[in-house]
Amino acid sequence: MTKKVCSVLSMLIVTSLVAGIPAVYAQTSPADFAGEPDKTMAAAHESFAKKDMNKAAEQIGKAADYVEQEADKVAKDAKEGVRKAGDELGQLGQNVKKGTVKSSDELNAAYSKVDHELAKAWHRTAEEAKKAGKDSSDALKKAGASLEGAAKWSGNQLKEGAQASVEAVKKLGKSTAKGVKTGTEEVNKWFKSIGEGIEELGRKP
Repeated sequence: MTKKVCSVLSMLIVTSLVAGIPAVYAQTSPADFAGEPDKTMAAAHESFAKKDMNKAAEQIGKAADYVEQEADKVAKDAKEGVRKAGDELGQLGQNVKKGTVKSSDELNAAYSKVDHELAKAWHRTAEEAKKAGKDSSDALKKAGASLEGAAKWSGNQLKEGAQASVEAVKKLGKSTAKGVKTGTEEVNKWFKSIGEGIEELGRKP
């Protein structure tokens, strides 16, 4: 009986440790991110860790405003999801100010959700641009950046193919500026891989 109890306790301890891994490895410094809203959300995370709740709430509010502005730029059928994400982020800021948010894990989870919603919206926007025969590179870059942000906040790692595509689309602007034309086949590969990454991350806790 004692051995059995010890075994159960050991399993519970291991399970709790494994469950805590994403929070431990989530990246939270502004230096870990290239753009918005992640830099501001990361700054809020640092303020929260320093117990400066008013500053954290203010920074989260700024990030929420940015997200809501992005809703005006994405595909029509993706606007509602982005606006909702912005509203939820704004509510999080209010809760931080009230002192009802007790753990930085709550921030990580909310930030990951926001970035995932932005990734879906920008991927949808890139899809519409492709279908219309327009340049989809900017929207695809934003989808990739948001996907990478969602992975960082949740402590998850993207699969090799998705990560490689995210890195590739980061360089799209630089390549275009140098007159290097990216083949449609390659863009389609990146588009597909980033889309799969978005779907896979959405299935993870």
